[in-house]
Amino acid sequence: MDSIVSKISGDLKIPIATLEIAIRLAKTRCRKFSILKKNGDTRQIIQPSVKVKPILSWLSLNVLNSLPVHDAATAFRRGKSILDNTSKHKEADYSVRLDLKDFFPSIKPEDLWRVMLDSRHLIPEWSIKEDAFWLISNVCFDQNNQLPIGYSTSPAIANAVMHRIDTTLANAVMDDSRFGAATVTRYADDFVFSTNKRGACKNFSDLLHDVIKTTNSPSLQINENKTRYMSRAGGSTIITGLRVNNLGAVVVHGNYRDHVRLLLKLFDSGRLALDQVPQLAGHLAYIEHVDPALFTKLSFKHYKRIEEIRSLRLVE
Repeated sequence: MDSIVSKISGDLKIPIATLEIAIRLAKTRCRKFSILKKNGDTRQIIQPSVKVKPILSWLSLNVLNSLPVHDAATAFRRGKSILDNTSKHKEADYSVRLDLKDFFPSIKPEDLWRVMLDSRHLIPEWSIKEDAFWLISNVCFDQNNQLPIGYSTSPAIANAVMHRIDTTLANAVMDDSRFGAATVTRYADDFVFSTNKRGACKNFSDLLHDVIKTTNSPSLQINENKTRYMSRAGGSTIITGLRVNNLGAVVVHGNYRDHVRLLLKLFDSGRLALDQVPQLAGHLAYIEHVDPALFTKLSFKHYKRIEEIRSLRLVE
């Protein structure tokens, strides 16, 4: 293990002995906590120790960020957002959304190892040696050898591990006779397929089930309860929290729009708690990015208040 540790030590100016201790204890010296999901379940978040964080950053820069990522993957990528993901489907008449169950925890070190070996021409030669992979496995995965939610390296690993599945699906939906004029994207654990061909969404669902069933690395499951068939004409197309209306425009969900309007009304009347102002400023910035038409309407009515909200946020 001396080779990769020496490289990290030289680049980060951290003593080898200090690195070796941090690497050896990486799986145990971390902070675990849970957050409540919308459905009432909890999601475990793991934060690496302060001594492990620079190692993770070094691995991302020198190895993980060089692994292949398919264009269908729209999450965790610089310059990409949920708006980019949704916009790819705004012209389609029909779409289906399918969700993967326990996505990050389903990814194991051996899944990453397979990708690294397949991509050896893209990464340094020393990174595919066993000592380097042991180090990567020990600092990038948790005690159960699962990909943790909360590590800076997890998004790049997830996208790289999914490259083969993403490629298979993207190539398959090019068959116009079966899928029509189709598009497929994956935002983390969320697949969306859209088309102008009636019935093609069921064909894609069957395809995804077959691909998942016959793929051993990673070993995944579809969360059947979250599958949603949608149509633009019916106004039911919701993708990564954004709605595609019957005119093909991407807008925020009506409930979210009404919530922000209520917060603005409370601020205008002096009834919004001061600690909620940064949250409101964040909502407004989000709307300005994903639904500029709505932001323009809000600005006409609340221009001075919006400027005040933003200035208060800067003071905070």
